Amino acid sequence: VLGADGGLSGPWQAQRELWGEPGWRRWVMASSFARLGGTMAPFALLLAGEQATGAFSQGAWMASGYALGMAAAAPFRGRTLDRRRLPGGLRGPLLAQAAVFLALALACFFQASLWVLLPLSVVGGVVPAGVVAAYRALLPALVPKARLEAAFAIDAVLMEVQWILGPSLVGVLALAHATLGVAAIALTGLSALVLNFFLPDREPPSGPPVAATLASLAPFFQGLPRLLYLSSLAVGVSWGVVDAALPPRLVQVGSRPEAWGGLTALLSAASAVGGLLYTSTLKGRVTGDGVILRRCMLFLALWGVLLVPLARVTDLWALGGALAAAGIFLAPQAAMQATLLQRQLPESRQAEGFALSNACFALGLSLGSGLVAAMLETAGPHGALLTAGVLPVLVAAVGALVWRSRA
Repeated sequence: VLGADGGLSGPWQAQRELWGEPGWRRWVMASSFARLGGTMAPFALLLAGEQATGAFSQGAWMASGYALGMAAAAPFRGRTLDRRRLPGGLRGPLLAQAAVFLALALACFFQASLWVLLPLSVVGGVVPAGVVAAYRALLPALVPKARLEAAFAIDAVLMEVQWILGPSLVGVLALAHATLGVAAIALTGLSALVLNFFLPDREPPSGPPVAATLASLAPFFQGLPRLLYLSSLAVGVSWGVVDAALPPRLVQVGSRPEAWGGLTALLSAASAVGGLLYTSTLKGRVTGDGVILRRCMLFLALWGVLLVPLARVTDLWALGGALAAAGIFLAPQAAMQATLLQRQLPESRQAEGFALSNACFALGLSLGSGLVAAMLETAGPHGALLTAGVLPVLVAAVGALVWRSRA
């Protein structure tokens, strides 16, 4: 369809123009491999930990440790990457990721104790922390400003593609041996490292360096960013609960725990569909912050509400239906959060600010996985799953009230 100026028009205009950018296409390839390991890690550690120790709860602690390590390190690693030329500054973290996960796979294969596996899992979260945020910080250097909103929307869909591929790959590899999924994470880091050579360089923004202290993070927790980070935490908690509780829940309803890989793919496919529907509404115009925030809070609440049936349904098809229904609202809210954050973050601290969002999500993963590990023996997986929707709904309600009071 042609507009009055002879250019493309219609609901997919911004997306078609974006895919015409060579830098965007190269960025998609490199960032996809960098993220794939992160989508594989929670499920891979859960299965490998169960194989090594004989208990899902031990694997859940490993997944929790990985997420906690990433949450603790991400903001400060992001700050370090803000001061470096990108993507060259990612070489060290990606190489370290390969080494740590190879060691972790060997430790699981030889059935090391949790006292060995847990510290390695924490280190596995620390070494790649900030990498995904650094890729997002590269986007303004690759994509025209008018197309950034569409770029973040498509990026949220692509993230869901990673959540389709990652856990599914872990589930397939686990049919041969549970530790293969952990070993494959090492290969994803090396693949991203190679693809980075095809990306243009971004010089570090000018400006005085910021001291690496907790106090220096205070400006990020004021105004709108504070609510966005809290939303990331809420999604992380709910995802951590679902990710750790669904495999034993599948056993409870008479299925295999490896089926969680397929269910994760279903959830992410539904999320990708939701993201595509959202991107179809973007026409290259800049949407107001208030409009985006109201939609984001609504979708966050719907995500939480639709997770509650996971604790009640009793067969595989019903579990899949509940996950798909909730997933529709996941990618759009991630896209809206990223768009709002990019507008709020100072240019010299973009990687750090995005890393802090990732840290909040990872902290939520850790809290959710730890909650399941603590509740499995008493409340069972169905009892743990009842908690998945609580925090997203509460945060959405608070966000709506805060924005209404400001308006």
